[in-house]
Amino acid sequence: SYLQKHFTFDNFVVGSYNRNAYLASIFAVEYPGKNNPIFLYSKSGLGKTHLLQAIGNAYQQKYPQAKVLYITSEDFVNEYIRFALGTRESESLKDFFATIDLLLVDDIQFLANKEACQTMFFNVFNLLVAREKQIVLTSDCPPDELKGIPDRLVTRFSGGLSISIANPNKETLVEILKMKIKNSSLSLDIFKEDVLDYLAFNYGKNVRELEGAYNNLLF
Repeated sequence: SYLQKHFTFDNFVVGSYNRNAYLASIFAVEYPGKNNPIFLYSKSGLGKTHLLQAIGNAYQQKYPQAKVLYITSEDFVNEYIRFALGTRESESLKDFFATIDLLLVDDIQFLANKEACQTMFFNVFNLLVAREKQIVLTSDCPPDELKGIPDRLVTRFSGGLSISIANPNKETLVEILKMKIKNSSLSLDIFKEDVLDYLAFNYGKNVRELEGAYNNLLF
């Protein structure tokens, strides 16, 4: 399933900037198939992948027999090429996806201008929606701003729940740092508040940059 177990809802820091995306992710687990697809979008490094993986891990915990697939759109393209050029026909790829209960696709924008792959994804998408299987997608922009994606896919991406993740404020960034410290099995007592404020203020463009600055500090 390509899920990384350390991405959970418990260690995802919720703030005003990502609360709706967090609630939608919980909804995907509690009421799968009711909003299809759930489409999360933001600039890079703001937690989309964490949420996708957390959805998968929570869903698998709730439904142990379910088949969950987390995949990037680039991996989807590579799988399509492998099936299409290999001994098996591309139709068998669709047959494989027909067995999926929860499909999580990261960075859907990378399907741009790949017409054959778009057609396959269109068929997979329709198949899973018809079977009321939950699909969650992420992108760096809302559906109607996707370039190189055909209207028939954009329309379907827009037909569910589309939610943006904004830039986090300083208070949330400090809470993220405190979560990182806790997960590193360190005591908050060894970090002065001024240090956390400094990191949040100077390395707060996105969560990934903040985590990098924190790792450099520890090193």
